[in-house]
Amino acid sequence: MIILGMKVSFLIYHAYSLKDKRSVVKSIIKKTQNKFNVSIAEVEAHDTLNQGVLGIAVVSNDRKLSQQILDQVIQEIEDNGEVEIHSIERLEL
Repeated sequence: MIILGMKVSFLIYHAYSLKDKRSVVKSIIKKTQNKFNVSIAEVEAHDTLNQGVLGIAVVSNDRKLSQQILDQVIQEIEDNGEVEIHSIERLEL
């Protein structure tokens, strides 16, 4: 069993309130869960207005497939015009 994860920190453009921020973060979480079937949650910076931090995990029996899924998730988040990724921390359990 392979468990790979990552912590993705990003800046949120046009977040003028926590409500705006949460709307963007929840949208990213929902789209990512539906498209890639990964575990994902907001893990830090809950009350920071224009910053989001997501924890993402994949469980599989194939390391290469897990890495590809995580790379696709990063691309999906980057393609969202409302955010800019500024750090990615990869983890292996």
